[in-house]
Amino acid sequence: MSESQVDNNTKSKDTLIGKQLGDYRLTSRLAAGGMARVYKAMDYKLQRQAAVKVLDREKAEDDKTLTKRFQREARAVAALEHDNIITIYQFGEEEDVYFLAMKLVKGKDLSNELTRLRKGKKLMDVDRAIKIMEQVASALDYAHAAGIVHRDVKPSNILLDKGDKTILTDFGLVLRTSSETTMGTAFGTPRYIAPEQAVSSNKATPQSDIYALGVIFYEILTGQTPFNGDSPMEIALSQISDPPPPPRSINAEIPVKVEHELLKALEKDPQKRHKTAVEFVQSIQEGYHKPDTKNNTLPVAVSELKSKANSKIPRAIASEDNGSQTIGVSNVIQQMRTNITESDRKTGRNTPLLVIAAIAVLVTGLFIINGISGGSLTASLSGGASVRLIYDSQSFFMVNEGNYTLEVQKMMFVRGVDDGPDDFSGDRFPRDILPAGECYQISLQGPQVTPPIQCQPLTEKRHGYELLQNARRLHWLDETEDGSRAASFEVRYDGQVVTRCDTISDDEIKECNFTWPVGPAAETE
Repeated sequence: MSESQVDNNTKSKDTLIGKQLGDYRLTSRLAAGGMARVYKAMDYKLQRQAAVKVLDREKAEDDKTLTKRFQREARAVAALEHDNIITIYQFGEEEDVYFLAMKLVKGKDLSNELTRLRKGKKLMDVDRAIKIMEQVASALDYAHAAGIVHRDVKPSNILLDKGDKTILTDFGLVLRTSSETTMGTAFGTPRYIAPEQAVSSNKATPQSDIYALGVIFYEILTGQTPFNGDSPMEIALSQISDPPPPPRSINAEIPVKVEHELLKALEKDPQKRHKTAVEFVQSIQEGYHKPDTKNNTLPVAVSELKSKANSKIPRAIASEDNGSQTIGVSNVIQQMRTNITESDRKTGRNTPLLVIAAIAVLVTGLFIINGISGGSLTASLSGGASVRLIYDSQSFFMVNEGNYTLEVQKMMFVRGVDDGPDDFSGDRFPRDILPAGECYQISLQGPQVTPPIQCQPLTEKRHGYELLQNARRLHWLDETEDGSRAASFEVRYDGQVVTRCDTISDDEIKECNFTWPVGPAAETE
C-alpha cells in the first residue's frame, strides 16, 4: 500500500487508530476498499513502518465468505516471493478483527499518476510506461506459474515508489486455479474486468489478468479506458459484447503493430490473447522499435519517443568529453521527422520514406566525421550493435540487442579512478563473447533477483553470470569504497570511452543505452 494515500479526513472518526494489532500500532488511515480498510502502522520493536489491511467487521458479519477470502489472500501472497509483489509481514486476529500487515511503499499508485497526467493533458512517456508494465507483467507471470490468478489488476493496485519500482498489491480476489472455485458471482472492477470474469468469476484464468493489463496499457497510451458507461453494469456488458475502439482512433501516434497487440490482449476469447503477460509487454516494446511500414515511417526507438523538438534547424549537442560539438543522430532525425510531418500536414503531401531515410544517412555521416575527428566515441558509430544496460541496487544486466555477436574482452566499466578496485573488465565474464539477443548478469551475492524482460527466461538468454560480494565495488552504484560519491561510470572499448552512464543509489532502476563501436567484421564466433 502506498504511503501517499493517507485519508486525513477520517483520523478523528476512526476508532481503530491507536489500536494495537499484533506487532503493529495503527497511526493513520491510508484508504478504504470494498471489504477492508488500510492503515499506516508502526512496529515499535523493530522500528519498522507497515501498511495494515483490516477486514471490515460489519461487512464480514453480513458476508461470511469475506473472512475466507481475507485468509486466502494472506496465505497466497505470503507464498509469493517476488520483487514486484507486496511483501507480507504478519497475519492475525485480535478481538475479532482480522488484519494483514504488509510492506509500506513510499510513493503513489498508478491511478494517481494517470490522473495527474490527465489533468495536465499529457500521456505517460512510452519508455516509462514500458518499464512499469514489464515489472507488473513479471509479477503476474510469477503468480500464474504458482497457480494464482489475481482477478483485480487495475492502476490503483499498482504501487510506484519514487524510482518507479513497481509493486503489485491487493490480492483480495485471488483465486487458485488448481483447487479453488467461487460462486457464479462476478467479482472485479468493471473498467478492467475481462469478459469471461464479468460473466462469472470462477471462469477467470491467467489470460483474464492479461486482459486487465491490456486495458491499463490502452489507458496509458490513449488517456482513456476502452469501455465507459453510466453504471458498472453498463461497462461490464460492454466488456462482454462490444469491440474496443481502435486505440489509433484516439491517439494516431500509436504504431500499427502496437494497436494490433493491444487489441489482441483485449480479445473476447481468452485463448486468442497472449500466452503470458511478459509476452504481451514485450510485443508492445517491439512495436515501438520496429518499422511501421503501413504508416510509412522510420523505425523509432522507444527512447526517441519524447516531446517533439521546437526548432526547425537541427541543433548540435555538446559532447561532455571535450566540449566539442557533435550532432546527436537520434535527436536530429526526430526533429527532421517532426518538421517534415508538420510540413506534410499543411500541404497535404506524403513525404516518401526514401527521402527521410536519405536524410538519416546524411545526418549519420555528418556525425561520424564530426565524432571521429574530435577523438570521441560518445554516440552511435555506423554498423554498431545496440547495447542496453539495465541495473538496480542488486544486479546489472548487459543486453545485446543487435544482430551479431559481440567480443567483450576489450570492454571495461570504470567508476572514478582508472584501475580502481571497482572497475569491471570484460575478461571477468566467464565467456569472451555475447551473442545477439542474450545478456550478461553481474549481481551482488544474495537472493536471486527478477531479470528484466530482455533477459527472460534466464535459462535461455543469460550467457554469463558474475557474482560480487562487496556492494561498494559495484561500478554502477554511486557510493564508492572510500565513502565518496560518483555520479557516473564510463563504458570503454579497447581503451576508448564509448559512453558515460549515471550511477544509482538504493531503490533506483536505470537504463543506459549505447552503440557497440565496431561492426560485424570484428565479431568472434
